[in-house]
Formats: sequence, C-alpha cells, structure tokens
Amino acid sequence: HTFRKAESVFTISCEVHPWMTAYCAILDHPFYAVTDIDGKFLIEGLDPGDYEVEAWHERLGAQRAKITLGENGTTTLNFTFKRPSPN
Repeated sequence: HTFRKAESVFTISCEVHPWMTAYCAILDHPFYAVTDIDGKFLIEGLDPGDYEVEAWHERLGAQRAKITLGENGTTTLNFTFKRPSPN
C-alpha cells in the first residue's frame, strides 16, 4: 500500500491471532530510528540546527525533547520511560 500523506502511529493487528500486532507510522521525512537492545539509537544525515525529537513506546506513550545539533554533527539525548506503579 502506498500512503499519500504522513500518519500518526496506528496499529495493525490480526483478527485470528490477538498476539500478532504491529505499529506503523507514516513519516514525511527519512529521519527515524529504532532502538537497539540497550535502548540506544542513532539518526544520521541531519544538518546543524534546532530539532524536536519524539520517542514513542507502545504502552508508555510518547516523549519529546528539543535539541540543537552543532557543526560537529553529534549530540546525546536521553529519554526515560517508567512503568506505571501498580495500585
């Protein structure tokens, strides 16, 4: 399927097997990453400037942070997702 415009994250699921679920986002740019097993990520190809970065987790929601990318082209950004406390 070809999408004509950007779309927020949406769920694709199987009606026969409830554990089969995928999450999809349609972006209007090529700058995204999936974290590795340690939660680290790398986004390459950005020009120096100011950006807003969003991290998304299927159960813990989204977080945003603003960064300034300098001429050296690298910066560090940390997101912390915490599980809700059981009541």
